[in-house]
Amino acid sequence: MAENVLYPVFSSDPKVILELEHITKSFGSTQVLKGISLSIKQGEFITFLGASGCGKTTTLRIIAGLETPDAGSVRLNGKDVTGLEPNQRDVNTVFQNYALFPHMDVFSNIAYGLKLKKVPKKEIAARVEEMLDLVQLSGYGKRMPSELSGGQKQRVAIARAVVNNPQVLLLDEPLGALDLQLRRQMQVELKRIQKRLGITFIYITHDQEEALNMSDRIVVMDNGRFEQVGTPNEVYYHPKTSYVARFVGTANMISGRLVKVWENIAYIDAEIGDNSSSWTRPLTTEVCATLTGDQERFLKPGQTVTVAVRSENLLLQKEVGPGLRLPVMEKNFAGGLLRISLDGGKLGELIASRQGMDSSLVPGDLVTASWAPEHGIIVDLACDEPDSPTENRDKADKRKEKHSMAGNRIKKQEGQNG
Repeated sequence: MAENVLYPVFSSDPKVILELEHITKSFGSTQVLKGISLSIKQGEFITFLGASGCGKTTTLRIIAGLETPDAGSVRLNGKDVTGLEPNQRDVNTVFQNYALFPHMDVFSNIAYGLKLKKVPKKEIAARVEEMLDLVQLSGYGKRMPSELSGGQKQRVAIARAVVNNPQVLLLDEPLGALDLQLRRQMQVELKRIQKRLGITFIYITHDQEEALNMSDRIVVMDNGRFEQVGTPNEVYYHPKTSYVARFVGTANMISGRLVKVWENIAYIDAEIGDNSSSWTRPLTTEVCATLTGDQERFLKPGQTVTVAVRSENLLLQKEVGPGLRLPVMEKNFAGGLLRISLDGGKLGELIASRQGMDSSLVPGDLVTASWAPEHGIIVDLACDEPDSPTENRDKADKRKEKHSMAGNRIKKQEGQNG
């Protein structure tokens, strides 16, 4: 299998509008992008999600032509545009700071690109009015940017970007400067606009809520690589790695030794205690996880595995029963949910959170924490499926070195035998 090819690229599917193939980029001695590849379809709303410094904005700038990759290529509608200037690509960008011309009114800001293309005045007027209606700013054409709210400025910036009907619209954290309520309102507006226009939107954010609410697919990035690409449901409910499980939502990581696999359920001994606490803690407790895809062929009894369990799926009861017997450390309310922290011993802190959970629990109470097998997801497995992450680059390098050494030994033996 080709090294670091995580997702299908250069598909013959005529609906594919943008393709990235083996893109690498370094700034000085720091490698920011590490051989990323991806195909994006016409009309898709796709979000690059990750923490600051993960490489998502650099990826956007390479698509826009504002940065040149050290290696790899970018294709737009089948044409290699890697070496083209930004104005030679049918791509527009919306920035967080709006980038409106302060000396021009709203109409002139939106019309600016059309005037550069020498579009007839009547057509400009009609298209600008259409855009103002699209972003629900009809009648605002003569207002200056200084007379607009943050949300209104962002709508003008979006209208200016889509009035030329680009093949791809890039949005670099466009809602980051807005307050929470306005951000949520604009999420709905952006999705409505995108569906109405049918333009491919590539959205950059570190906000998981934005990604989950708006996207057709999410690209979770970390350290210059794609951790996982999938629908919001796939990324949230079936994370491939512990990073994805933790970054998108709140997940507990339970590590242990695989005991057996029976009827697609993995049984795992989780090591939780050393009996150093004020109460006697069991050294291990058996927990379960349901396997997905062909995970079973990557598992063997005795190996260490990690199970991700979403905080809302961690069930607590005071009665002794199957599960992890753990003490409550603290409880608090966050975002309308009751959040209870448990001392998981060697597993670290475990979190249970949801509405309507028993609020009578207090720090020091012993509870049994459990989950349904289908809510336990094994993560961080090496997998060779074409639409799933493989081992990281370091592991791939070691594997390549191992194969090379084995090949040299075979050649040496053949020489001796010959």
